[in-house]
Amino acid sequence: MERIEGVAVGRCASSSYMRPLTLHYRQNGVQKSWDFMKTHDSVTILLFNSSQRSLVLVKQFRPAVYAGEVERRFPGSLAHVDQDQPRELQPTLPGSAGVTVELCAGLVDQPGLSLEEVACKEAWEECGYRLAPSDLHQVATYSAQAFVDNVDIPKTLGVIFGISWFLSQVAPRLNLQ
Repeated sequence: MERIEGVAVGRCASSSYMRPLTLHYRQNGVQKSWDFMKTHDSVTILLFNSSQRSLVLVKQFRPAVYAGEVERRFPGSLAHVDQDQPRELQPTLPGSAGVTVELCAGLVDQPGLSLEEVACKEAWEECGYRLAPSDLHQVATYSAQAFVDNVDIPKTLGVIFGISWFLSQVAPRLNLQ
């Protein structure tokens, strides 16, 4: 289990991973605006271990999931956050509250590497599998990540999408269903 201590929350003054923006536009004559986050593109790898005949998933502690779970269980915990003075979260939860089950994934943040090379690098770093770009099969390209709440197993939408694709496209050929 993850041991998490000294949890404090503050406003993010700047980040190399995301940038908050507002899109101003007119829709059907009505002026509107919408806030969103500009983030890095990422790769997600659905790994199938053929000798074990099983999918390979990753369990990781995700600070945003942890903070969201604190707020869900203790509404108002993230209110009144000051940029200059991080505030200790009370009460805290066990680290398991922020652990998700995910597909192997990583940010596309190294210039000069292809998406396939980034995917191979992540498969090695997160799961210990050495892959060559030729071992990969592209399923789809998407840039947004969403989380699906599940009380028992928190997971990303990518997990649901990847497993659904695998079960419909690959598993029938392997007689896994």
